[in-house]
Amino acid sequence: MMEWSPNRRLQLRMVVSLLGLVLLVFAASVASGVAVALSIGFITLFTPMPLEFGTPVANGLVGVATVAVLAAVVWGERDAPSYVIDATGARPATADEYPTLQATVRSVSHQADAPIPAIYVAPIEQPLSLTTGFSPQDARLLVSDGLVDLLDDAELEAVVAHEVAHTKNRDAAVMTAVALPIAAAGRVGTLLAGPTAGVEHGSVSRADYADALLTVGLVVALPIGICTFLLYVSLSRAREFAADRGAVAITGKPAALATALRTIENAVDERSATTVPRAEIGAFTIVALDVKSDGAFATLHQRLDQIVATHPDMKIRITRLQELMDAQERY
Repeated sequence: MMEWSPNRRLQLRMVVSLLGLVLLVFAASVASGVAVALSIGFITLFTPMPLEFGTPVANGLVGVATVAVLAAVVWGERDAPSYVIDATGARPATADEYPTLQATVRSVSHQADAPIPAIYVAPIEQPLSLTTGFSPQDARLLVSDGLVDLLDDAELEAVVAHEVAHTKNRDAAVMTAVALPIAAAGRVGTLLAGPTAGVEHGSVSRADYADALLTVGLVVALPIGICTFLLYVSLSRAREFAADRGAVAITGKPAALATALRTIENAVDERSATTVPRAEIGAFTIVALDVKSDGAFATLHQRLDQIVATHPDMKIRITRLQELMDAQERY
C-alpha cells in the first residue's frame, strides 16, 4: 500500500477543504437569496399581485437575489487590505526608523523570488505579523512594534519568511474568497457586540446590509454554516503548516522559526491587544489571538478551541519543525 508523506496529505487536505468551501459558499449565497425572495414574497401578499413560489418569476427572483448578495459582499471585500492597515493604526515603516526590518524583508523577498511587500508597523504592544493584499504585487506586510522589539534578527527573518510564503501562495486572496459567509457573519457579530477595535483609528466596521443578508443565509441553513466554518478553519490550519514549510525552504532555519513561534505565543498570552480587530485579522496572524478562558469552563473552551481554531496546535507546529531540523542534521 502506498504511504502518503505528511506534505502530500497536507496538500490533499487543502484541496478537499477548498473544493468543499467553494460549494458551501455557493450554498450559503443561495440560502441568502431565498431569504431575500421570501421577504419580497411576503411584502407582495399585501399587493394585488402576490408572488407565487415555484414559478419562473419566483425562481428568477431567487437567482437574482443570490447573485446580488454575493456580488455585494465580494465588492465590499475590495477594501479589506486597506481596512486591516487602517484599523490597527499601522504606518509605513521607513528605513530610518526600522532599518533591520526593511533589510530583512528585502533579503527574504529576494531569496523567495517574490515581490517586496509594502511594510507597515502597528503601534501595538502584542506581537503581531500578517500579510494582506490579493496578489503578490500588492502585498502588504504588517507587523507590530511588539513583534519587532521582541524577536532577535534570526527569529524576525523566520517570521518574515513565513509571511512571504503566505504571499507567494496567495493565501490572503484564497482565504478571503472561500470565507465570504464566515467573514460576513464575523463582521456582523462584532458590530452587534459593541464598538469595533478600529474606531479609535477612525476606521469603522465594514459590516453592511449585504453582510447581514449573507449572515441570515447562514442562519437559515445552519448546517451549511457549521460545515462552512469547520472547513474554513481546517483550510486555515493547513495553510499555516504550508507557510511554516515555505519559511524553512526560504531561510533553511527551522530552529529560528520554532523559537520565534514559542516566543510570540508566550507574549500573546501575557500582553493584551484590545485594539486589534480580531474578526478581521485573527485567521491571518502568525499565532492565534484567541482569548484564553479561565474558571469552570476553561477545559471545555480548550477542547472546543481544538476543533474551531484557525491555527494549528503549537506543539504540532513545533514538532514538524523539529522533524525538519532532524532532517537537516542527517544530511
